[in-house]
Parts: sequence; structure tokens; C-alpha cells
Amino acid sequence: MTAATSSGSSDDALASREFDGLVNFRDLGGIPVRGGAIRTATLFRSDSLSYASVADAAYLTDDLGVATIVDLRADAEVAEFGRGPLESAPVAYVSLPVVDGPTVDTRSDFYFQMLGANGEALADLVRRLSTPAVLPAIVHCHIGCDRTGAVSAMLLGLAGADDDAICVDYARSSRANDAIRERAIERRRSLGLPIKDRAYYDAWDPRPEIMAATLSLVAREWGDMAGWARTYGLTDVEVAAFRNAIVDPNSSTEAT
Repeated sequence: MTAATSSGSSDDALASREFDGLVNFRDLGGIPVRGGAIRTATLFRSDSLSYASVADAAYLTDDLGVATIVDLRADAEVAEFGRGPLESAPVAYVSLPVVDGPTVDTRSDFYFQMLGANGEALADLVRRLSTPAVLPAIVHCHIGCDRTGAVSAMLLGLAGADDDAICVDYARSSRANDAIRERAIERRRSLGLPIKDRAYYDAWDPRPEIMAATLSLVAREWGDMAGWARTYGLTDVEVAAFRNAIVDPNSSTEAT
């Protein structure tokens, strides 16, 4: 079994949980925000649930009570890899393929571009996550770093997390580097494709400075994530509803 990465601020049972297939799953609960912290076991991020085993799926639905899956993968990825055992579970499935824009030079530019190119769809996601019946929810892409990282940064920013907390969460995906690399190598081997060298797989390492640069671009363009939200049609009332849904005001880990 593979130990999933954890925020270190969730309950001990989740933090020590091992998965058969998921390597980059974690609870965003406990991350400090203005006025409290993200509620535990309310909003999760992950690598693709197509890798989940039947036991993994049962844990997510039966123990964590997951009600909604938000899939950021492109239609072609879903067709190739499938949705895994949760496809037949009584869980709402939201397909939100994150589209790419023009080719950019850095991953920070890619994340920034992603927030703009998918602004209206992501604003709709915020509205959806404001509904208590939709939660707990999992947001995932393929490896759970780039698309999931940018969307998680947006959600955390709107919830009131500061830049440092967002960058720390983003960088936690580096704990899954080895498992993600081995999974990718095994897939290429099974398809008879040439095996790429280690540097190729290390290039995506989610270093905190990458997300810090992304947030600087957000600040330059929109002021902050609240400014991004207003640009794409979210009202202050809607953002407040989202915060109320995922923030625990009684937490002692409030951001300063």
C-alpha cells in the first residue's frame, strides 16, 4: 500500500491512512485562514481516482462520506484512464476539464493562464461547493499537482488562506514524486514506449516558489483571489457562502 500525503493538520486517522492506488491524496482541512481554518474532512485534493482500488473507494465513500468528485481531467484522459471504482458509487460527478491556453514558458504562467482561461467554470465550481449537500468533495486531475494545485490555490485564497499557507500546501505534492515517477515509468513500459530519464520526471517538482510566482501574477492582474472572483462573476455574498461552507470559525489555527 502507498501512504498518501497529508497536510499534517487533519485528524490522525486520515493522516496515517494508506491507500492501495492513490499517492497524492490529502485533506485541506486544518489549513489556517482568516477567521479560522478549513474544516477537516470537507475538501480533499488528489491524484486521479482512476487509480483508486475498491478498498480505497469504500474508504472515501463510507468513512469520509465523500459526496462529490470534481474531475479536472480532459475528456481524452477520462476516456483513456476511466474513472475507477467510484464511477459506480452513489457520488455526484462533476466533469470540469481545465483547458490550456497558448504555450507559456513557466509553470507559474501556466497556472495563472489556467485561472483566466477557465474563470467562469471555476467560478461555477465555487458556487457548487458553497452548497452543504455537495460536501465533502474531492478535486483531482491526473497526478494531482498542476491543475489541482492551481484550483486548490484559488479555493484556499478565496477561503482566506495567506500566500505562505497556499505555497506550503502546493509543495506537499513533492512527497509523491517517487510514486508518481514509478507509476509513469511502469505505464510507458507496459505500452512499449521508451523510458524517460529521471530528470524528465523531476522537472515537475512542485517547489513553493512556483506557486509564489503564480500568486504574484494573480496579484498583478486581479489584486488577489477575491479580485479574480469578481472578474468572473462571483459576488461577495457568494464568496462568503463558500467560506461559510468550508471554514471552521472555531479552529485555533487561524491565520494571522
